[in-house]
Amino acid sequence: MRRAGLLLVALSAALWVPAAGTGGTVDRGAATAHSAKVRPLVLRERCVTAAERRRIVRFRAIDGVRLIGVEFGRGTRGVILAHQGGAPPNLCGWVPYARALARAGYRVLVFDHRGFGSSGRASHWRRTDRVDFDVLGAIRTLRSRGAQSIVLGGASLGGAAVLAAAAQATPAVDGVISFSSPQIYVNVNAFAAVRALRVPALFLAQEDDEPFDDDARAMYEACASTEKRLEVTAGPEHGFRLLQTAATRGLVDAFIAGHSTP
Repeated sequence: MRRAGLLLVALSAALWVPAAGTGGTVDRGAATAHSAKVRPLVLRERCVTAAERRRIVRFRAIDGVRLIGVEFGRGTRGVILAHQGGAPPNLCGWVPYARALARAGYRVLVFDHRGFGSSGRASHWRRTDRVDFDVLGAIRTLRSRGAQSIVLGGASLGGAAVLAAAAQATPAVDGVISFSSPQIYVNVNAFAAVRALRVPALFLAQEDDEPFDDDARAMYEACASTEKRLEVTAGPEHGFRLLQTAATRGLVDAFIAGHSTP
């Protein structure tokens, strides 16, 4: 009977380990689970080169959702590019333009939104689609890395994200560009956001990309900013693909340059 008791004590001790730095105890299984929870996010996209992977950035949205992205370039002039929901539904759509901006002297952050690509997911269904929270986290991150001015650009759902974030950010960002944003993306109301927007804004769309052309017109009219511009050009392109038009690319380049601190 005594031997059985000693055996039970030994087994019990084997199942518990000291909690690091606390002097207490923690269940070994719980420790393993905790370790799995905090495992760093891995960027799975192949559009990023081996050299660019050295500049992977792991950060959190303002509600704590874990996100992952890549920083291109250096300096104090910051640009954040928020991706669209398809073709591709991750940061890869912005990588070519991010490289071009980096060559022009900007510090650029592209990232995967919550629930997309290699980023994490929200823990509560009410925050599943709060992509504006992701952009606010990106703003905080880029500022901490040396950006003194920040221009936001977002495609489709990313457009709704940057418009909503631009209306909330404190201190304010220096400008925002919407590439084919809808007026509402799930529970992110871009139309309501632009009515409170005070920073320079550029609304872009193409005529045959319905209903996003009408969305751009409606948000431009509602926008409270004293410095705003609307460009709806011919064609069916959507989101970041608007940059394929030389005139639009020039307009975007000029907007970013004009609203970035030298």
